[in-house]
Amino acid sequence: MRLARAADIRRLDERAEREFGIPRILLMENAGLSVVLAMERVFGSLEGKRVVVFCGKGGNGGDGMCAARHLVSHGAEIVVGLVGSREELEGETKSNHAILDRMGMTPREVKGDSDLPWVSAAASASDFVIDALLGTGSRLPVTGIMSRIIRAVNACGKPVVSVDIPSGLDCDTGKLPGDSIVATLTVTLALPKRGQVLHPGTMCIGKLVTADLTMPPALLNDPGICANVLLPEEVVQLMPRRSPQAHKYDAGRVLIIAGSRSMTGAAILSGSAALAGGAGMVYLAVPASAAVLLHGRVPELIIRPQADTPAGNLSEAAVEDLLAASGQMQAVALGPGLGTEETTKRAIVKLLGGISVPMVADADALNALSQNPDALKEAKGPRILTPHSGEMARLLGITAEAVEADRLGSASRCAEKYAAITVLKGARTVVAEPPSDRAGPEGRQFVVPTGNAGMATAGTGDVLTGVIAAFLAAGLPALSAALLGAYAHGLAGDLARDAKTELALTASDITEHLPGAFRKIAAGGRKEAGTA
Repeated sequence: MRLARAADIRRLDERAEREFGIPRILLMENAGLSVVLAMERVFGSLEGKRVVVFCGKGGNGGDGMCAARHLVSHGAEIVVGLVGSREELEGETKSNHAILDRMGMTPREVKGDSDLPWVSAAASASDFVIDALLGTGSRLPVTGIMSRIIRAVNACGKPVVSVDIPSGLDCDTGKLPGDSIVATLTVTLALPKRGQVLHPGTMCIGKLVTADLTMPPALLNDPGICANVLLPEEVVQLMPRRSPQAHKYDAGRVLIIAGSRSMTGAAILSGSAALAGGAGMVYLAVPASAAVLLHGRVPELIIRPQADTPAGNLSEAAVEDLLAASGQMQAVALGPGLGTEETTKRAIVKLLGGISVPMVADADALNALSQNPDALKEAKGPRILTPHSGEMARLLGITAEAVEADRLGSASRCAEKYAAITVLKGARTVVAEPPSDRAGPEGRQFVVPTGNAGMATAGTGDVLTGVIAAFLAAGLPALSAALLGAYAHGLAGDLARDAKTELALTASDITEHLPGAFRKIAAGGRKEAGTA
């Protein structure tokens, strides 16, 4: 499902009028009717229900005025409040105000704090409140009377329906720069918006319904709209299929280069996850002094001891053997728990560029890459990077706060800079691909709607690395492996949370619940994750 920015919606409106002759007032009419129809689908008949509609002065307010008129036709009792004065209205919003005026439904003007008691009383006396205060073009923190109205609506205790987007929410980033409506139902227009599926915006959306404004498909397929949210019916198409005659070598061989004497757990977690992800053979290449600690821990894993340093980290002397071994594999995972010794970093840099099969790079491989940004210039196979926000900050030379302020943009910039599929882990993981003829000049981004706060615990990233490596070894293209891996990883985390609670969830629990996640994906079942 495609995700629009505010600028995308402005462009679609302009093109609808310029290229197809669809006037904006018709789009506004369709928006108002769509809100009412969505309310009836979610809440049932509106006949006899009391509804207060709070409108702003812009196009979002005009949508709300249209909705008010259609609500009357559906038997509801309507009160309309306008934040501002009628003299400030323009265009289609002014026209719809005039229609309400002629119908005897003149909106009550709300201009200052003296009107707040009426706002609170009207909201409390209603069965439903419609929020048509601010639309997708609002980016600044809400202040003044608008802020106090939003607080009053949130405090009224009645179901709130937001038109297009909850007022106060940043449409593009999902950030809450100030007060924001907390909706029960959001009826988004034409296309879902980026901020509706990114945290913390997801907490304000409630149930998300996309309204069809009858825009031509050629508009909705605008190539400039490059962000998407993964849906279960799309993910199921990515699942690898095995032949009934398959054997372990057909299922894929994975080499995981990970671990150190003090970080054996990272290697075990990645290797176990690769096995659970379906890999037929998983080899753990670990420093020799760590290998003796791993034998027998997971019987299905094949341990390959490597040259190590006195501190128990991977030595540069291991590179030749690892390059040779990787040539016998279908996929490699590099980085978890390797450490940051200088000889280890030099080994990592040589492996990043020298391994010829598809590779997942995580953790210490990303730290080495951030200090050697040209390491992937000569890469001989597809690369998938899986940073968290701190690692992403080092890869881009910015702060972690800047990464979190624009997760989609950060993932895209990393994908372009390193010419690699990028999986930005965190609250709503983002997968980005580099620009190309197929992906467009910005590349495509995908928001993964699975996962939860319980996954903020050590080792979950190591599990993701192993799962993606298994899908690469199964023959999936790099983008498909990253998307399926991130979605299944988050879904397994959701199942683990349901079984163990967020507080008690561990990385091993995610691996344990991968089979359940795969069953759910294969069945095409929808995991409720706060999106449409």
